[in-house]
Amino acid sequence: MKNDTLHPHYFSTSQAAKMLGLSVGTIQRMVENGVFKAFVTQGGHRRILSSSLNQYCKQNGVTGLLTAPDVPWVCVLHDSQHVPPALETMAHWAHVKVITHPLDLMGIDQSVGVFFIDARIPWLHTTPMHLQDNLMQNAHIVVYNSAHLPSDSPLHLAQKINLFKGDISTDLVFGYLLGNSKDTDTPRPIHQ
Repeated sequence: MKNDTLHPHYFSTSQAAKMLGLSVGTIQRMVENGVFKAFVTQGGHRRILSSSLNQYCKQNGVTGLLTAPDVPWVCVLHDSQHVPPALETMAHWAHVKVITHPLDLMGIDQSVGVFFIDARIPWLHTTPMHLQDNLMQNAHIVVYNSAHLPSDSPLHLAQKINLFKGDISTDLVFGYLLGNSKDTDTPRPIHQ
């Protein structure tokens, strides 16, 4: 039996077609033409990001779209001096926030499930860590480029920390998302 349960922030082309009153073929063409940001499941099915669908609805005056329930975000804190192309890709993923400046942390009001943190960030080790108060309290922490993590870093106080020697990559973040997905038809990014 096929499992049609989707990650709550994605819609199938048939769900999107029903919501917008369009044919499935029209929705598929809209995905192919870049109107909607989408993923392809391992089974080859398109999954449209709810944020992309919501943006389309706002731009076109469509009302009544059901919003997906709130799920924890993935935050990537990265050193602004070493920005790999993977960060640009991840910045467009739903519920992934890429942060390269400490002031951007103040804009986070959603729950965060995991922080991917670049150990090379200079301000991370020299300023007080207010993240542990609220944002990091229940979040997992993955420190990448961990060979650069100072022994006196406040990150060592985190309860749920994992060290990763390599640099950030789409595969690393996607692997986390895949490992925390509850459905069997997990969406994966379309590589362009």
